[in-house]
Amino acid sequence: MVDAPSDRNQVATDAESAFMTLSHDLRLEILLALWDAPGFSLSFSELRKAVGERDSGSFTYHLSELRGQFVAKTDAGYELQYPGHRVLDAIKSGVFHEQVTVGPVELDDDCRECGEGLRFEYDTDYIGRVRCLGCGDRTLEWPFDPGGTVDREPEGIVAAFDRRTRLVWSCALDGVCPFCAGRIDRELASRVHELGTCIGVLEQLDRYDEYFAREHSAVVSVDCDRCSFYSFIPVGVVLLTRPTVTAQLCDAGVDVRETPLWALGFVVDADAVTVQEGDVTRVTVTIPDANEPLGFTLDESFEHVEEASLDQ
Repeated sequence: MVDAPSDRNQVATDAESAFMTLSHDLRLEILLALWDAPGFSLSFSELRKAVGERDSGSFTYHLSELRGQFVAKTDAGYELQYPGHRVLDAIKSGVFHEQVTVGPVELDDDCRECGEGLRFEYDTDYIGRVRCLGCGDRTLEWPFDPGGTVDREPEGIVAAFDRRTRLVWSCALDGVCPFCAGRIDRELASRVHELGTCIGVLEQLDRYDEYFAREHSAVVSVDCDRCSFYSFIPVGVVLLTRPTVTAQLCDAGVDVRETPLWALGFVVDADAVTVQEGDVTRVTVTIPDANEPLGFTLDESFEHVEEASLDQ
């Protein structure tokens, strides 16, 4: 759903007003001082001392500009409000002002294509990448905020990248935007097959050519109605959001909690995904690392995930 021009104009006007409120460096210093304070609250004198502003008139004016939306007046002084926290969250993420390089970090897992070692890298384009040292296979790639690299050793950064990616994917697959909480439209998107044309044909999308899972016959397209979040998610990730399925996987020797995404064959292997066309498009995901033949089938609604009948 696309907003009408008048709606977009109103959003732009409201956003401009909010950003203008934060345009003075002293106002950001006030928010940061409250963020550092116990209980996110300080008295007037404590807050003024914390930001080091000698001009009482200037301090009072800029504080008043923040009141009502970003800062609340309380009996004890001034307290940081939820919008203020969100502003600082964005700043602390580092995406506005930090560029970080990490790696290469050698991983314990091997490439599923050629058997050579995998490595993790993070560069100034804000993308975390797991690639093969030998064949160059792009096993997994996803955006990651620079803040995730702070106060962590390389191994911790890799683990955080795995957990953060899982969180974003899980939230999006549940229909909730992980960034703005808006409504996510989900759709099975498939490549063109000889049997016909599947919904959401991927060959028409240039951005899919750059996607790490571009060889998969189907992925889940996720698109937020409210913000700019839009991407593809491997179909196998749907299985990670179903407790009954993860229990079966555990029984079959696949520990989805302790195994990173790039080592889960049903998530990263193109051969694990098969499209079944008919009145209803269905996708079967086989589990290559299970200690027994195992697979699951889901339909376009994502509501019904059932064990697949596999040929022995």
